[in-house]
Amino acid sequence: MKKKLLVIYLSLATIGFAQSFGGKRLLPRGLRLSNQLEYTHDVKRKLEIMENWLNLDYHSGIFSAGFRFDAFQPNDPDPSISRGKEKFAGIDYKYIEAKLGRGKKSLKLTAGNFYTLFGRGMILKSYEDRSIRVDNNLLGVKVEGRYNNLKFTALSGSAENSKAERKDILHTADVEYRFGNPLTIGGTYALNLPANSNSANTSIMSLRASSHFSLFDVYTEYGLKQNKDVANKYFNDSESFTGKAFYGNVNFYLNGFSLSGEYKYYDNFAFTSSDGTVFYNTPPSLRKDYTFTLLNRHPSTLDANNEQGFQLEANYSLDEFTSFQISYGLTKTLPSSSLYKRMVRSKVQPQTQLNELYLQAEHEWENKFYLLLAYGINQEATSSTKNFTPVMEGRYFIDETNTLRLSIEHQQTHNTYTDEKYFSDVALLEWQHAPKLSLSVLAEMRTSEPTPNHKVKKIWSFFQIAYKLGETTDVSLLVGSRHAGHICIGGVCRYEPEFNGVELKMLTRLY
Repeated sequence: MKKKLLVIYLSLATIGFAQSFGGKRLLPRGLRLSNQLEYTHDVKRKLEIMENWLNLDYHSGIFSAGFRFDAFQPNDPDPSISRGKEKFAGIDYKYIEAKLGRGKKSLKLTAGNFYTLFGRGMILKSYEDRSIRVDNNLLGVKVEGRYNNLKFTALSGSAENSKAERKDILHTADVEYRFGNPLTIGGTYALNLPANSNSANTSIMSLRASSHFSLFDVYTEYGLKQNKDVANKYFNDSESFTGKAFYGNVNFYLNGFSLSGEYKYYDNFAFTSSDGTVFYNTPPSLRKDYTFTLLNRHPSTLDANNEQGFQLEANYSLDEFTSFQISYGLTKTLPSSSLYKRMVRSKVQPQTQLNELYLQAEHEWENKFYLLLAYGINQEATSSTKNFTPVMEGRYFIDETNTLRLSIEHQQTHNTYTDEKYFSDVALLEWQHAPKLSLSVLAEMRTSEPTPNHKVKKIWSFFQIAYKLGETTDVSLLVGSRHAGHICIGGVCRYEPEFNGVELKMLTRLY
């Protein structure tokens, strides 16, 4: 089965390659197809994993329809990803929609599977991100409308839990009104109906406002959550609301300077299915997402039940060749007077979960050489580590199509729980031949001292080639070993175990 599927997907890439050079459309007008394949063979663990997503969409007039065919042979062994499916092939996502009107007077109806984001995800963030294997799509119906400055959305649907079952029903309504250019206000209400009729419903709501005036952008949102069972069991009905949250963001712009400030307070505000395996909301995490390997080595995941903190970031462009950035973020747990701490009966005062400082400077010399210098300081509670990470990246532009890139990272780590101290180094050398080809070699070394006077050194390395077939297909092949690590986006992380083998990725798009 696995070999047959691989042949089919490679055939799609061949068709796309032929289309690129033939100049003729191979698909009917209005039809779009995309296919993403990831295949890994871990030689050391003797484990093969193949994951594939095939999307087919069709648009004609006011109607659109489509589906996604998923195939996992077998699936990733991580239960948070596999959802109980060791091997699976089937249509897990399908929809049909109709759109009436256009511009400021329109109505769109969707039936089937869909994604939705309200505001910045405080109440509902239904989305797919394959890099971290998140897919909390809803199956049901959705109505979206717009009349002049008024926008509204109403939906009813069910998300798939960890056992691949859709049990709880989610009802949501969102309204937003724009008062000209300076001010927009909105509100969201959501209700989760558990499959067990003996359990209480969970309702959650928020009000938000955003405005732009002069040199400033401002966004604020305040939310409340209710659940009668929680109110009775943990608070003896003395609290009307069992969860509270606030998020605020202010941006300032002046010529080449920008300043951003964010604040969060999330108190028992995770909005989940009744079994706790589906997360409907993902509030802003106020964590910096890094592009460098070692800066992501000790991540801090978002906890919408027990967080307060802020993040500040300043950027300054001296000219078109030189820029600077500094950011600082602090996340703490809540005080003992919070709803969450009272619910879990904890008297522990606020403790630092994440404390991070990041400095960066960039400069380019006459389109010939580019240099980036960065330094990160990170203290993370879950891993009990303090990390100091300098980074240097240089690029030499040989000509218009050829570029050499060298990136070096070093990290000193102190485990405050075991008092172990160790360091890691990562070096990446890459040649890019735009826009078709890139070759890269990465090596990582970690030297640790788990016991006094006993040093342990370990090395990982891999070679990777990426190539673009025509205008439709991107292929990459990795051979070698890779350190275990995390992929994090917006405070949501996926752990990848240590790898030693071959990894193939292919993305094909036909229109």
